[in-house]
Formats: sequence, C-alpha cells, structure tokens
Amino acid sequence: MFNNTELNRQYNRILALISKTEEFEPDDELRSHLAKYICVLCSGFIENSIYHAFSDIANKSCPPSVVLTYTKSQLFKIQNANAEKIRELAKSFNPDWYDMVRDFLQTENRAEAINYILRERHNIAHGKDSDITIGKLEGYLEKTVEVIKYIENELVNNTAQIN
Repeated sequence: MFNNTELNRQYNRILALISKTEEFEPDDELRSHLAKYICVLCSGFIENSIYHAFSDIANKSCPPSVVLTYTKSQLFKIQNANAEKIRELAKSFNPDWYDMVRDFLQTENRAEAINYILRERHNIAHGKDSDITIGKLEGYLEKTVEVIKYIENELVNNTAQIN
C-alpha cells in the first residue's frame, strides 16, 4: 500500500486494533480507551509518514551528501505535523507544491482530518477530555491515508521527473 514497509506495518497494526474494537459494545468504556490509544498511534503514523515521504523526496533529489544528511535530520525533528506544517514542508522542497498540497488538503476535509487527529492526541496526552470515537477515527484515518498516498505518488514522482 505505502512505499515504505515500516509505514505498512504501522498502518496494518492500527487497522488490526480498530478491528479488535468491534468485540466491544459501542458504549463500552474499554472501546473508548482503545479509541484514544489508536488516536495516539495514528498521530505517530502521520509524523512517520511525513518523515518517510519527504525523506524519499530528498533521496531522489540528491546523492548522499551533507545536504541529504542535514535534510533528513531536520525531517526527523518534525512534530505535530498538522496540515499547515505539511503545506509549509512541501513548499520548502518546491514552492510550486504549496498550492498543490493546499488544494488537495482542502478537498474533502483532508486537512480537518489530520488536524483533528493531532488535536485529539494533544488532548489525550495532556489529560483533557476527548470526543474521539472509533467511527470518527476510521474516517479521519482514511482521509489521512489519502494525503500520505498523494505525497508519495504526486510529490515523490514529481521529483523523479524533475531530476
């Protein structure tokens, strides 16, 4: 599904946990706690996906060098990869990509999906109330996957055509 085997592993783990929640009643407290845990995993998955997708772009853009090493070290530091950070990151690689990514994120509430997962993860991590449910999470994860695949397919392939 994804270009990176680690992302495939993480995604499949999340899907398996979502599937496990079906064993519980919708109003079960344990299901609610699982939804929160899965939300945290989804947030990590987003950050890892952004790192790997943009690392692939860097790898295809330049041979191993100090610049490549620096780029990857900066990508590794990205946290809370919300929609705006993703747009800005795309722009830092190629200014033309900002509009492309912005338009894709705005379509079908993809930006909202990513921002929701990150906001809820923040609430959960800081002991605040969260209205996350498995149903919401599944829908938002699907939108997030669309964004990751877009970056992998459009931006990474766009890089290959430029070089």
